[in-house]
Amino acid sequence: MGWRRGAVVVLAGAFLLTAWLAGNAFCNSWPGGPASALGAADTAEAVPGELLVKFREPLAAAGRDQVHEAAASQELGRIEGLDVSVVAVDPGISVEEATRRYRAQPDVEYAEPNYILKADFTPNDSFYAGRQQWYYDLINASKAWDIETGDPSVIIAVLDTGVDITHPDLEANIWTNRAEIAGNGVDDDDNGCVDDVHGCNFVDGAGTSCLYAAKAPNNDVADDDGHGTFAAGVAAAKGNNQIGVIGAAPGATIMPVKVLDCDGVGTSARAAAGVLYAARAGAKVINMSFGGDDESRTLGEALRQAHDVYGSVIVASAGNASKNLVAYPARDENVIAVSASDHRKPDTKALFSNWGPEVAVTAPGVDIASTLPVEFCGGDWDCLGTQPYALASGTSFSAPLVSGAVALMLSVHPALTPDQVKAQLTSTAVPLPDGSFPGWAGKGRIQMDLALQQKTYRLGLAGVTRN
Repeated sequence: MGWRRGAVVVLAGAFLLTAWLAGNAFCNSWPGGPASALGAADTAEAVPGELLVKFREPLAAAGRDQVHEAAASQELGRIEGLDVSVVAVDPGISVEEATRRYRAQPDVEYAEPNYILKADFTPNDSFYAGRQQWYYDLINASKAWDIETGDPSVIIAVLDTGVDITHPDLEANIWTNRAEIAGNGVDDDDNGCVDDVHGCNFVDGAGTSCLYAAKAPNNDVADDDGHGTFAAGVAAAKGNNQIGVIGAAPGATIMPVKVLDCDGVGTSARAAAGVLYAARAGAKVINMSFGGDDESRTLGEALRQAHDVYGSVIVASAGNASKNLVAYPARDENVIAVSASDHRKPDTKALFSNWGPEVAVTAPGVDIASTLPVEFCGGDWDCLGTQPYALASGTSFSAPLVSGAVALMLSVHPALTPDQVKAQLTSTAVPLPDGSFPGWAGKGRIQMDLALQQKTYRLGLAGVTRN
């Protein structure tokens, strides 16, 4: 992806103009340089075995060679106009010892490491630039994107009302089932869903106001409510494409799994089937922006299998009833429950958010910008002009922010278990004051960059009304 670069690149450009850089290993190892892939993480602070040596007065090549020889180093190149040499230290001595030797030379003004610089990546998506996505500053998203923007192999299953797979900010990130042959009327991968090239629908419309012609399960994942498309965009809308919004994990893949009908209503049976479908199809993250008061053993067993057997990280919304009861399935022990924080007072609970001891973390949930099928603009959805984007609030949209953060974590550290992911999220969260709602934020507000950078992990607990 071609991300806009900041001031660091100006400095890098000055280096690139010098003749010595063409043969320097720094050009290939610099994590913001032309040869690097977006999101490649390089935590080194300096190029190993290299120093920058500044001379007090210009020296001829022979004089510089004598100084380098005394420090057991060899000149790789010069930065003309600065009288600085880029040198490689002999493997037989340490960089620290070479630095000491240089500093002992009267002709040397200083010797320092060849520090690694990283380009600052800023998305050019219009609503990000226009500050409609204000909340990314609170969770340090841009710093996280400097490290990782999401590996396409990391699949986020969005269990919801369906997804508009043709939306211009989503279509490039929609999952394709390579085991299925489109349009042949055969369940090629024997998963119970025929021709499920882009996901599966477990809603048959029985007992609802929705008019569905096909019997569930089927491959019609179209969104007939808008809620699922919105959640999908929060999690993984395409980034840096000069339009609309950017999702929390703009390089991850979205798997549409329809378990809620056109009224935003679902059942335990549909949800359980959707969870197992997603887990078996390879979803590493499962987002559930729905819930109810009562627990379901059937859904609980599906969640246990997804967590224990398939290693899926499951994230769910705490609920929007403004009560001291985390909705189910969010309060299941195998799920990461997410509450919502406010916009105007970002360190406080959103007015509508449920709370309780099962909440793991919180994320912004008020005035969230995301994708929407254009036909749903108006009515319940506050669209941004005439474009297929809207502003909305709810724990439904706090949860996919966390799902996106989890997708970035798994892109950087694919071997993490669901329990390790939860421990990582909670241990790097910023604690928030409880106020009148004990434990409403769990361990605190997620910090996307810190969740990616931590290198040691500890085990923690495992991980229909609309929210």
